[in-house]
Amino acid sequence: MRLLICLLLFSGISFGQNWAPNGAQWHYSYIGFFPGYVDIAYTADTIIDGQLAKKLTKTYHGLGWGMGINSSEFGAEYTYEANGVVYLRYQNHWDTLYNFNAQVGESWRMAKQPLISNIIPPNSRMKVLSTGTMTINNEPRNYLVIDRCDSTNYSFGFLQDTLIENIGFMRDYMLPYDQFDGAVDANEGGPLRCYSHYDFVTYQPIFTEVCDYIMGTNEINASASFQIYPNPVLDQVNIPATYTAEFKTYRIISTEGKLVQSGQTSEQIDVANLPAGSYTLLVENTSQIRCAKVLVLR
Repeated sequence: MRLLICLLLFSGISFGQNWAPNGAQWHYSYIGFFPGYVDIAYTADTIIDGQLAKKLTKTYHGLGWGMGINSSEFGAEYTYEANGVVYLRYQNHWDTLYNFNAQVGESWRMAKQPLISNIIPPNSRMKVLSTGTMTINNEPRNYLVIDRCDSTNYSFGFLQDTLIENIGFMRDYMLPYDQFDGAVDANEGGPLRCYSHYDFVTYQPIFTEVCDYIMGTNEINASASFQIYPNPVLDQVNIPATYTAEFKTYRIISTEGKLVQSGQTSEQIDVANLPAGSYTLLVENTSQIRCAKVLVLR
């Protein structure tokens, strides 16, 4: 009996049960090449180097190169929580993913930084601007307003977000580095669509469509990708003349699958009114669609 009590106490100290409970599932808009979404779901408990951890399986749902609906697992992450800090396993060590003990002005190194990003340089940090408590589904949750900074805690000036206890970012991806890892496409995931678990009603703070929404898949018969330039772009993208002759109309779709702009295809398309972000440009005729990724900067 004494041994059992000790084991229960050890489990309670080393692993926060509020992080990734049974049925925990996050949906994020995909910001790679094709429209779709990524779900991250708690699938198992495991032990890594003596540490009890939770396995979170990542699955992409969306369009593939043949423009049919594709669902495929593309890896897993291993995490655990201890005393208000959520840790992420990467390259045989534990990175700090979220630190809910951090006070205003404090920071921690952004987890999982394998490459040099065009947007986020190595050793970037998460700095706390303010803290507070919000009520979600009648439950109080602590939150931190986070600013992404360089290694000296100097702000990038455009990457602030709210980090909610045991949920993650309100508008961004669970794994902050992976949202910005790449020149044009992000590495895997983007803005939060929704979060839920078995005893927690779906929380959907920003996204207005259903969590598993994929734009326009039933109207696409055939397609292929093409390149536009410049990319990234500030105000105007150039379309190859071969496409403007054959594909008479265009649409621009946000990462949430929303139509944000459309019109007649021309060799230059003005995107000056679009907010900064990643978009899919579709040029169309009566039977085919071609697509290109567009990264708008401001």
